[in-house]
Amino acid sequence: MPSPVLIILLLTLSISLSSAQTYNILSYGAKPDGKTDSTKALAAVWAKACASVKAVTISIPKGRFLLRSIVFDGAKCKRKSVTLRIQGTLVAPSDYRVIGNGNYWIFFQHLDGLSVYGGVLDAQGASLWSCKKSGKNCPSGATSIGFQSSSNVVISGLTSLNSQMFHVVINGCRNVNIQGVKVSADGNSPNTDGIHVQSSSTVSILNSKISTGDDCVSIGPGTNGLWIENVACGPGHGISIGSLGKESVEAGVQNVTVKTATFTGTENGVRIKSWARPSNGFAKNIRFQHCVMNNVQNPIVIDQNYCPGNENCPNQVSGIKISDVMFFDIHGTSATQVGVKFDCSSKKPCTGIRLQDVKLTYQNKPAMADCSHAGGTEAGSQGVTRILRPPEFHFQKMETTVRNKQVILKHYVNGFPEESDLMIVTAPDTMELKVKPGSSTILVKNLFLSCDPYMGTFMREPDSGSSEVAVETLSLLDAFIPGKPIAGVGVSEVIDSDDPCFAKGDFVWGIVDWEEYSTINSFGRFKIDISINVPLSYYTGILSVTGLTAYAGFFEICSPKKGEAVFVSAAAGAVGQLVGQFAKLMGCYVVGSAGSKQKVDLLLNKFGFDDAFNYKEEPDLDAALKRCLPQGIDIYFENVGGKMLDSVLMNMKVHGRIAVCGMISQYHIETEEGIQNLPVVVYKRIKMQGFLAFDFIDRFPKYLEFVLPYINERKLVYVEDIVEGLENGPAALVGLFRGQNVGKQVLKIA
Repeated sequence: MPSPVLIILLLTLSISLSSAQTYNILSYGAKPDGKTDSTKALAAVWAKACASVKAVTISIPKGRFLLRSIVFDGAKCKRKSVTLRIQGTLVAPSDYRVIGNGNYWIFFQHLDGLSVYGGVLDAQGASLWSCKKSGKNCPSGATSIGFQSSSNVVISGLTSLNSQMFHVVINGCRNVNIQGVKVSADGNSPNTDGIHVQSSSTVSILNSKISTGDDCVSIGPGTNGLWIENVACGPGHGISIGSLGKESVEAGVQNVTVKTATFTGTENGVRIKSWARPSNGFAKNIRFQHCVMNNVQNPIVIDQNYCPGNENCPNQVSGIKISDVMFFDIHGTSATQVGVKFDCSSKKPCTGIRLQDVKLTYQNKPAMADCSHAGGTEAGSQGVTRILRPPEFHFQKMETTVRNKQVILKHYVNGFPEESDLMIVTAPDTMELKVKPGSSTILVKNLFLSCDPYMGTFMREPDSGSSEVAVETLSLLDAFIPGKPIAGVGVSEVIDSDDPCFAKGDFVWGIVDWEEYSTINSFGRFKIDISINVPLSYYTGILSVTGLTAYAGFFEICSPKKGEAVFVSAAAGAVGQLVGQFAKLMGCYVVGSAGSKQKVDLLLNKFGFDDAFNYKEEPDLDAALKRCLPQGIDIYFENVGGKMLDSVLMNMKVHGRIAVCGMISQYHIETEEGIQNLPVVVYKRIKMQGFLAFDFIDRFPKYLEFVLPYINERKLVYVEDIVEGLENGPAALVGLFRGQNVGKQVLKIA
């Protein structure tokens, strides 16, 4: 079993596997003297890059390049993935009016696979700040760099100086990774938010330092899935969700994590703010954890009567619903007596607020908490004395025991599983949310569960055939027992630990029962490196057993060569989608089969297969294979069995290789289908090998080293079909057996 520490080290590896055509702006007339306008030169380079069908890198060498406002629009580009490498400094005109009347100084839109590396942006905004402070008629100013309607964006090592307005804006984007960014502006500079995110999903901000005159990070409506980690903030207004409620109809903010952040001399620490007016918006599933406050005026704030300067305040009641917000391990010093302030809406009070291990002091004494219209739990918080203004919602101590909800097997299954074969139950006995000292166990809250085809075989009575064999060979998972929870791969958060390798707040993946909470040992448990910019759900699939299955079967068993013909059955499933893309990366010709038009479209247009067919619409599978692969098949990745395998055998080339991952068509039928063409294996000298992922567990570090660069560079597409709620687990699992899922089937519990 590989060490979790080794895995974490390997997870941080980054390998550059791409080659690109490079255009240097010097070749198009740009001058690195800081005086010559280089806007036309950069626009010419962009036009050249936009017309290329190859991967393109735009190079800005050392020096200072004067630049007016410019838009990089990928809408009409032949290839929407572009890399911008900046070694020098882009400097705005000293006259703030040149760019100040526009929304953006540098603007990217309609791109997929944009990377911006290094460089300095100097917007020279100080003169505009002075104009605003004097009360003169000034332009509002331009955001230094903006990204809109784009996906798979990487911003790394960028420095932004003295922006007129916001430094960096992410709007309407998906899959954005911001890392190693430095933002610097005067602490009194107006409206100079460091990084603003809105209407975007799956965004990470990592390892960055932000010093500015407004929010270090501001999070606007429509943000879903934002991860902020290892960010230093100060001076500035902290990390803020909002302001929300500007509009009566407004998208909500959800699934935001701020972790390992340091705030020094800031106006606020972590904050949620909304205007006091009607709105249908919300903020939910928010986590602030492991934050350090150094002389912060307002370390923890929920302000639903937000009105900066107290001018033109709406003086109504906020309609924003704030729920499920956790403040965990937040400690340090407050510059004011009140370290925690919750001023929530009287119409829609805050609910599910959780304080745990909050330790704030003011002048070496406990800071105070001022709470109104807020309800939730607190545990382990010291150095905070509460003062409550009526009307208030009292905080209750966090529950130390729960009655665990589980998905159990009602009885052994012969034939096709039905939802009625599984049952949602609440355990009759309470479960203590603490591990026993000396037990070397960890207590976890399960977050995501993997639905996998093999789980169907574990529902059968052990003496009825394949289940007994599977249980004997897959030692990490026992046969399902009627009346007990079913089990599978899951992602969990550590709630309590008696194991020195795991700490409270860590995320792990491994085998867990289908239940809300589990007490487990550390065997077969892998710690997740949360600095990797991927959703946690990936650790039920591409970064765990599913991914290793695809990698081991294709590379270790089939030993592919460039130009070979590869056929993948069940190709739109969790394993199949990865095998097909691995084969394309190797330069193979790839064909897949799937069970619907939607899935076939996915293979062709999303995963990049060369050809695909819907096996349900093919009266003759042999003819379909000959049509798509007239020269025969070098490699077959087997997921189906039965008639599909029989037809493939007749189309295999001499010395072909078959990796047998599964035979889902045979799992739930009373009489398994025989293979008529098995003698072909002999005279064609075909290598045909069945396997389990755990046979290759020692290759897991090698697999991570292989796959992570492709994920980081957006060269792999991974599709998940996520169903929410443990109560929907039976439907999700049975739906997988029936082929109703599109991509990796995942059950989200919390």
